[in-house]
Order: sequence, then structure tokens, then C-alpha cells
Amino acid sequence: MSEEIKDPNQLDLFAGILFTPEQEKMIADYIERCKKDVEIAKSRVNTLELILVEAGFVEGKDFVNNFTKGTTTKEVQLGYSWQNNQFKAEVTVETCNGNIVLKGIKHVNGKIEKTLFYVDMDKGKLQCSSIQDQYRYIKPATLLEKFRQHNELQKIYCENYIKRNNVKDYTIEKYQKLYPNATVTVVNEYTRNSGYFDTIQVKFPSCSYIQFYIPSEIDREQVYKKHDAEFVDLTTEEVLEKFNNQEALK
Repeated sequence: MSEEIKDPNQLDLFAGILFTPEQEKMIADYIERCKKDVEIAKSRVNTLELILVEAGFVEGKDFVNNFTKGTTTKEVQLGYSWQNNQFKAEVTVETCNGNIVLKGIKHVNGKIEKTLFYVDMDKGKLQCSSIQDQYRYIKPATLLEKFRQHNELQKIYCENYIKRNNVKDYTIEKYQKLYPNATVTVVNEYTRNSGYFDTIQVKFPSCSYIQFYIPSEIDREQVYKKHDAEFVDLTTEEVLEKFNNQEALK
């Protein structure tokens, strides 16, 4: 039996497995495609950074460029099943990770948290749905204005949230002191026009209760709902008799 001699130009990636010239070309083409993809991604990031800076965004303050390049070794499947030439190979290719992201803030339950917003680019215009609340591509200067407005609004939302919770806590404590036998809780309600919203419910041992809208100022609560448990249990005749005995309005 004659010994097989390995061509020094052939790739030996799988423990001595030799690839045909056709397979070697497919491997080389794949490696080149990965390299070009990284170059395209890097060029796009450079262009986006330039557009942001020219519009007035400040690197480090308003955005961060966390794009990085590297290499990785992995197993890939090349070829096509319909051509009956699929095979696996271990290759080392260029890779990239990261992008340019805007450094914003968001309000979460009375706290301001730092967050990152991804921004897309098309023909010199930018789009960041998290800031814009829509998907149109707009001028970079316009996005900067909306970005700053967004951050300021988050601070206002946080202040309003804290104030509203302070008023809510004050109102709950107020009715707990006024009616110690009652149970004072926050109850979530729903209407078609307003959706879901919280109310402060003062419920008595009789199961009668009254609900208030959560006020924006202390001692300014308004009634949302009243429930008289005794009245509900009355028969129609008893209700009529009750109404009949009421004094006439003057």
C-alpha cells in the first residue's frame, strides 16, 4: 500500500483531513466574506460617529462607541445540499462586536436609571424609536433635540411620580387616622376611556366603601365611587319606602 503524501498547500483543519482544491476555495471565500463584513460594519460605525459629532452629540456624554474587532475559530458548514457538496471545516475568521449607542436615562418607579438606545442610519438620517416613539428617519440635529427632550422629560416624570406617591401615602394615612376601623388600600380600577388606574379605597366593616381618585395635591381628593352595602341588600319595596321617606330638596 502506497503512503498518501499531503500537499503542503492544502489546509489540515480536522486532524489530518485533507480538503479538495474546490473545498479550499470555498473556505478561503468564506474567510474573505467575513473580513469584508467586518470592514463594512466598521465603516458604518465610523460614518455614524461622524454624523453624530457633526450634529452636536458629544462622545462619552451623549453616546459611546463600543465597536470592537477580533478573531474567532469555529466550525462551519459550507457548500450546498442541492449541489451535494456540503462539508464541515474549522476556520479562523475576523469578527466584530458592538456598535454606537446613545447614553440616555429612564424613569423607573421613582428612580432615574442609565440606559442605552440603539440608533439606526439611512442616507445620512437617523432613527431611534425609543426616543422618537415612531420609526421615521430624521435629521441628526432633530434627533439630538428629541434626545435631550427625552432625558429632561424622564426627570420630570420621576419628580411627578415621587410627588404623587407622597400625596397617595399622605391620603392613606389621613383616612386611616380618621377611620381606624376601616381598611384603607389602593385598588386598581378600569374604565373604557381612562384604562387602568389606581384609587384609594376606604372600606368599612359593613363592606360599604368609598373610592377616591389619587389626588395631585394633598387634601384635594375627589370621589370616584360610593358603595352602600346596606342599600344593595334592600328589596325594591324597601328602596321605594326609603325614597318615600326622604325629605324633599329645597
